[in-house]
Amino acid sequence: MADFALTGCQVLRSGGILERGTVVVEEGQISRVVDPSEHLRMPTIDAAGQICAPGFVDVHINGAGGASFDSCDPSGFDTILETGFRYGTTSVLAAINTAPEEDRIAQLEALASYDSTACGQVLGVHLEGPYYSPAQPGAHRPEWLRDPDPAEYGVWLERFADLVRVVTLAPELEGGIDLVRTLCEAGVVAAIGHSMATDAQVDEAIEAGASLVTHIYNAQSTYTRTDTDKYLGVAEMALLRDELTVEMIPDNRHLTPRMQQLVLKAKSHDKICITTDAIEAAGQGPGKYQVMGGVVWVDEEVAYREDRTRHAGSILTMDRAVRNIVAAGAPIGDALMMASEIPARTIGVDDRKGVIREGADADLVILDEDLIVDATVCGGDVVYSAEGSPLSQLPEKA
Repeated sequence: MADFALTGCQVLRSGGILERGTVVVEEGQISRVVDPSEHLRMPTIDAAGQICAPGFVDVHINGAGGASFDSCDPSGFDTILETGFRYGTTSVLAAINTAPEEDRIAQLEALASYDSTACGQVLGVHLEGPYYSPAQPGAHRPEWLRDPDPAEYGVWLERFADLVRVVTLAPELEGGIDLVRTLCEAGVVAAIGHSMATDAQVDEAIEAGASLVTHIYNAQSTYTRTDTDKYLGVAEMALLRDELTVEMIPDNRHLTPRMQQLVLKAKSHDKICITTDAIEAAGQGPGKYQVMGGVVWVDEEVAYREDRTRHAGSILTMDRAVRNIVAAGAPIGDALMMASEIPARTIGVDDRKGVIREGADADLVILDEDLIVDATVCGGDVVYSAEGSPLSQLPEKA
């Protein structure tokens, strides 16, 4: 780990402001940000014309590079992190999906004991399912879905209290609101997803402490009109209620460009998390993959369930997500915040992740004017550098 300074770049500061500065990295942390004119007695990298942003924080990723967090394989976890480095991601929540109870415990045990040989950080776990509406299973096997069981989720929260960060659930299920309250009491983010909740049921979940909506406009209820009534669904309530932060998967398939524009218009940027929901095919290419015990088909842009009628996760990367959000109309600074500071804040780690300020971890992504990743720094180590990158003069972590 080398101490160094990046100078002449546009530095992302809190509030989405980009301003020219020098970022000083010492002992794996950001020691300060100073004016570019200040003389420093340390190796200095000229990054003029580039953007220095916090390393991306992906709070919902299932896998990448041919590996999955469902697999219980530590070498596969390394592969996921190392794949992310190429696209600017330095921290993740490992999403593990609906599975039989004994498999989920094994997955949690594997992640709890994981000692990364890469320097990317698994900040915790995002539990997807099994407490989902049968009407909104997504790629989850319907026979594995069930109502919340305190005897089951109590084990997760007791044995893996330091690991579980987010749990996505359908709050309208029997016992759903009790689960929301229990999660919030335990300091875990309760997220609404794979749900047919009405506006009244979303209100009740917010009152109980729910604060996040998982992949907005995917696997959730929307406006409904019956012969006797009209009501909003989860998607509209996510936009309406300021208490809720939303996940966006801006791959232009889960959310079309026009849908991205709608969310950006209706929701403050500091309540939007860019995420990938990527599966193991991310960074791999088209083909057939096994996901959650079933077959998914992957083309150049997205994954489909075996019947090829609905999506089954994405192959999005965080850098492409940022570019797509900017193309949809977001200012660059706001888009970069949505990929870093906002997700870090959502899970309570923005004291050290997702920000460029004194004392924060030196997790950085350097981007060119087209928002292509030039280099990624994790904990002060260069973990990826493109050919010709100014950071290639520093030793890359082995």
